[in-house]
Amino acid sequence: MGRLILRIAIIGLILAALSALYQFTFHVNTTTAALSYLLVILCAATLWGLPEAMIASVASVLLLDYYFLPPVPSFGIDDPQNWVAWGAFLTTSFVVSQLSTQLKQRAREANERRREIERLYALSCRLMQAASAAELAMSVPSQIAEIFGCKEVGFFDSGTQRLHSWESAAALPSENQTLVPVQLGAVKIGSLAFRDASISATGMQAIANLVASAMDRAQKRETAAHAEGARRHQELKSMLLDALAHEFQTPLTSIRAGIHAMLAESPGSDQHEWLEIMNEESERLSAMMAETMQMARIEAGHVDLDKQMHTVEDLVQPALKKEMAAGSPIVIILPPDLPAISADAALIRMVIRQLTDNALKYSQAGAPITVRAQAGAGGVTISVADHGPGIPVEDQGRIFEKYYRGKQGRGHLTGMGLGLPIAREVVEAHDGFIWVESQPGAGATFSFTLPFAHEEASV
Repeated sequence: MGRLILRIAIIGLILAALSALYQFTFHVNTTTAALSYLLVILCAATLWGLPEAMIASVASVLLLDYYFLPPVPSFGIDDPQNWVAWGAFLTTSFVVSQLSTQLKQRAREANERRREIERLYALSCRLMQAASAAELAMSVPSQIAEIFGCKEVGFFDSGTQRLHSWESAAALPSENQTLVPVQLGAVKIGSLAFRDASISATGMQAIANLVASAMDRAQKRETAAHAEGARRHQELKSMLLDALAHEFQTPLTSIRAGIHAMLAESPGSDQHEWLEIMNEESERLSAMMAETMQMARIEAGHVDLDKQMHTVEDLVQPALKKEMAAGSPIVIILPPDLPAISADAALIRMVIRQLTDNALKYSQAGAPITVRAQAGAGGVTISVADHGPGIPVEDQGRIFEKYYRGKQGRGHLTGMGLGLPIAREVVEAHDGFIWVESQPGAGATFSFTLPFAHEEASV
């Protein structure tokens, strides 16, 4: 109110000074006086607004009528000129004040947008400095409050189900809060709560988008770091296993050589039995070390495939030569028109031997093992079927895991449980797929696919 009175006084002094100047010094005509009064009205409307401009209009009409419109000097609104002048002054004050208000409002909005953009940029720089997603989530409320001047801000992290707040935002009544979801696409990351924040709705949403992007970036960075750490850990573990397996193989070789030398000396029956047991156990330990080394190399990514064009018979027959020579009941069924396949012969023969050895272990003595192959879409499927007890449904999804042994083999079968995992890795390295089909009491069939050979002989 005080400012309004001061502005009215200033307007009155300016109009009175103009009237006195024109009346007693320059003696201007009515048109000049009217234009001068109009300029005062325009200035009042531009600088201050409609109330001041209306008062200036009324005062200008009265002064124009009193000093410049006959009869002079006197007040008289009877002449139509007086009404025209008053209408013109009022219209001018109204239009100019509205235009001035709109321009000032737009200028204020532009400044607010500029300040918001500057603050959003500062916030994005702050958010990028967080070392982890947890640290970022904790710092979000304080960073927003500091940069945007908010009294109370809260951030709910959907990942950890934790609420981080600045001041007492967590305890605010819900009707006093402005809640903004923080999400990246369809993935909800959390939500922001504001109170007494002079931030536009667009600005709040922009803040939420920045927080979502920063959280997603921090989480991906942590995931990448964990993956890199896991990879290095796996490489180190594989190197250690490989080194230990090599170290064990040296004394095992000496032990087996000593056992063979003692067996060659025709020991007594009791000694011969113990030496045979020692020889079998040393062979088993040697096989376990070989499996460990193979798995370590596969996991470390040190296995380079030497793919060549091979017939299925060239892979199956040499792989089972030793077992068939020992009298194992193995039936091989290979159609004569099978296309050539692309494979690393040594590794695929190892897979076939592993599957066949497993089938022999789980089958009753004398029960036949069937190895067959057939062409399919894009490759050849090789299967090994037994007539053993079968594999329970709950075990079928896990038998290709490392060190896992199903209920049927626990406690009475040898090995470390690495044969099938190694077979799976080898087959998948060939862009194939391995699986098992079984019913309890009806045996099991292990199958894997290999791609057809291309024109090139090696990859």
